[in-house]
Amino acid sequence: MPTTKEAQAIADDVFSLFISEEVDKVELLYTKFVSLIKSEPVIHTLLPLSPKGEVCDINGVCVDAAEDEMFRLTTKEGRLTVEREMVRTPTPDFSPVLLFEQDPVQILDALLPLYLNSQILRALQESLASELANRMNAMSNASDNAKELKRSLSATYNRQRQAKITGEILEIVAGANALE
Repeated sequence: MPTTKEAQAIADDVFSLFISEEVDKVELLYTKFVSLIKSEPVIHTLLPLSPKGEVCDINGVCVDAAEDEMFRLTTKEGRLTVEREMVRTPTPDFSPVLLFEQDPVQILDALLPLYLNSQILRALQESLASELANRMNAMSNASDNAKELKRSLSATYNRQRQAKITGEILEIVAGANALE
């Protein structure tokens, strides 16, 4: 089971890489748990954050950080394909009535590690839930297949046993008829 300590260790490493500018973007890839029979791969942008939900690089190319990409493995015309879907998270503007007593940098420095930790912990937990659900489905399918195999083998065994008994009865009848 994922723990907050494990998530915190990952969050600390990711945050230090981002702050030291070794990476310019941090994306979290994980398997989102939807139900016991369905899970979806997700790419979630953790860093950088921006108040408007948009991040622009040095070339002026902007990416909406409030959008996540979801990939679904499906089949079309008998071939495996990947469908890509953008999921938009609404980003409301701050109310002008809202006042912050502390410096925004202090607030961000206090909240960002908590945010990263919670997002990473959630992703770890959802991935584990997806894995366990898939294992449970695999074991259920294996049990069903074993029951079907047992039924099939029992029927085959019984047919061969009946054929052998019938052959022995025919030999006995043939022997009795030969004695007459």
